[in-house]
Amino acid sequence: MVFTFPSSASADLPTVRLDIRSLHPQIIEWRRLIHQKPELAFKEELTSNFISQKLAEWGIEHQTGIAKTGIVATVKGSKRSESNQNKVLAIRADMDALPIHELNEVSYRSQHEGVMHACGHDGHTAIALGTAYYLQQHRDIFPGTIKIIFQPAEEGPGGAKPMIEAGVLNNPDVDAIIGLHLWNNLPLGTIGVRAGALMAAVESFRCTILGKGGHGAMPHQTVDSVVVAAQVVNA
Repeated sequence: MVFTFPSSASADLPTVRLDIRSLHPQIIEWRRLIHQKPELAFKEELTSNFISQKLAEWGIEHQTGIAKTGIVATVKGSKRSESNQNKVLAIRADMDALPIHELNEVSYRSQHEGVMHACGHDGHTAIALGTAYYLQQHRDIFPGTIKIIFQPAEEGPGGAKPMIEAGVLNNPDVDAIIGLHLWNNLPLGTIGVRAGALMAAVESFRCTILGKGGHGAMPHQTVDSVVVAAQVVNA
């Protein structure tokens, strides 16, 4: 499902959007600062410190050092609601970069040789920071609790599992979790939404193909493992 957000809206949406729109310059600044200091999986010390500093500045309760560099921030709403008072929603953003040399000629290009935020995690982190700030300033508009999870090592080794094993979805237990990914296949101003799994996971496996030798002039009596491997790839 794809939602398009027009310049005008009804009900309470204009007020919310104006408040959030005022944060855009700050979020852009955070994103560019993070972009300049990209860090690989489980080495996101600078990024983690920057996030923690901002959360502390805003008075947001948070825990650091989860799965090495992960952070969980907690914002508790003050709005009364009998049905949702104890509900817990988690918002997840990844922080790590990729081992790629940046060729962009921009003022905020990567200052770490051979490392770049080429997958948008700098944007994800900045958006999550902006969300945390907004929710902290507007605790009276929602009931329940919001957990903002800043996850290391989305690229490659996988930081989600060790964070879950460390208990980020507990105390209090999470009822639902959402995440986002910047996606340039969608037009500007649209958000694609889907419940459940959406994107593919990274996985690897080893496969041994056993051939059968023979004479080059009688290939029908052999099993060419190279040809078989090529068929496996095509399939």
